[in-house]
Amino acid sequence: MGTPAFLVEQMREERAWRDEAVDKWKKLYLAIKAELDDLIQKTHRGDGLYWRAEEEDMIEELKMEVKAKEGCIEELNARIVFVENEEYNRVREVDILRQSLRIMSSRKGFSLSKPNSALVKQARKA
Repeated sequence: MGTPAFLVEQMREERAWRDEAVDKWKKLYLAIKAELDDLIQKTHRGDGLYWRAEEEDMIEELKMEVKAKEGCIEELNARIVFVENEEYNRVREVDILRQSLRIMSSRKGFSLSKPNSALVKQARKA
């Protein structure tokens, strides 16, 4: 099994660990008790009602802030739709211009391809 000295040492370590855990629980208990006592005193004095009124004011402020941000989001969404429509129209216009340029280039290329030197000489004489 183990030597008596080893068992005694192990028991001391366990006791130290238990004492440490008990101290932590006592501190936690005392902190919770102090908070509850303070809350009970505030409630008896009427401070609790004042605290609730502050909370309600803060809630109302937060609700107003949320509404303002929702309005801002709606405006931004509308702006996004507007910009997307502008982009679509711009792309469409550029596409129409490209097609027009192709048509114009193909017509010029067909009728005004390299000038015939005989025609140029005739035009100069006239």
